[in-house]
Amino acid sequence: MPKVAETPDEEIRIRGKLKGLKRYNLVLPETLFQEVQVLADQRQVTVLELLRKFIRLGLLVAKTEDSPDAVFVLREGDKERELVLL
Repeated sequence: MPKVAETPDEEIRIRGKLKGLKRYNLVLPETLFQEVQVLADQRQVTVLELLRKFIRLGLLVAKTEDSPDAVFVLREGDKERELVLL
């Protein structure tokens, strides 16, 4: 009996298609990869899922930094910091 995909990513792997997707090989220093792997393990997600989230966040920051009145605020408990992007 053929395997049934449970997620879109799994569907792509099963069918062997990369429809609407682009492949990009990424080489990371071992220490950086280990940091990403540890974080992915802590959040119970794959490294790929975590990198996709990082890219989405980076794209949001890139779009927002073009606006002169936009700011990023980091809130940790009762402390608030404004992030300045150069």
